[in-house]
Amino acid sequence: MRVSDHTIEPWLREILRCPRCKGELTDAAAADGLELRCAGCRLGYPVDSGIPVLLVDLARPLG
Repeated sequence: MRVSDHTIEPWLREILRCPRCKGELTDAAAADGLELRCAGCRLGYPVDSGIPVLLVDLARPLG
C-alpha cells in the first residue's frame, strides 16, 4: 500500500502518540490536508506527504 497525502500506514497509525503528553492522536482534515490532533494538548500536527510531523514547535494550537 502506498502512503498518500490523505492516509497513514495502519501499522504506523497504531503506534503514533502525542510527543508532548503521549496521548492518542486522531485523524482530522485541515485546511492544507490531513493533520493529527491531540485532544489533551489541543494541538494539531501536520502530515506532510503522508509523513506525520510530530514536532511540538510545528504543531498548530487548536481553538
